[in-house]
Amino acid sequence: MSDDIRFVPVTTAQQLDAVAGLARDIWYEYYVPLIGQPQVDYMVSTFQSSGAMAQQMREGYEYFTTERDGRVIGYCAVQAQPTEGSLFLSKLYLLRDARGAGTGRVCMEFIEQLARRRGLKLLWLTVNKGNPAVKAYERLGFRIAADLVMDIGGGFVMDDFRMEKPLP
Repeated sequence: MSDDIRFVPVTTAQQLDAVAGLARDIWYEYYVPLIGQPQVDYMVSTFQSSGAMAQQMREGYEYFTTERDGRVIGYCAVQAQPTEGSLFLSKLYLLRDARGAGTGRVCMEFIEQLARRRGLKLLWLTVNKGNPAVKAYERLGFRIAADLVMDIGGGFVMDDFRMEKPLP
């Protein structure tokens, strides 16, 4: 399984546009039932558009496409926080047909290796409290570290858990 999955750094505008298209597809399929279409509309345009991702990259975020057999099946984004000794997993999204077959675990192994190579000791992320992925993250060794309710503008809040995984 892990042999046929590749992680490709996103470095071009064309790749960013492809990731933004993927984000739109994944968000509308997965998150509308979870948080509703108005909030998905807002979050896709504010945080998952090509322009938003390009700005995040200028702020030190790194994007990677997840590819299997030459097909892009998802993407992830991380931000190293060396002063805290941590890596923030900002985004990890997979197309529906790539979920549930161990692909997420392979993605997490890639992200953990990235953190370890940089000498970082903690991996952390935020996830919607109602997202079934909370259980998947727990199976991967993450623990809930905090309850977060954040105003993200547009009249919306993110009601999330901060989850952490120490990297020994």
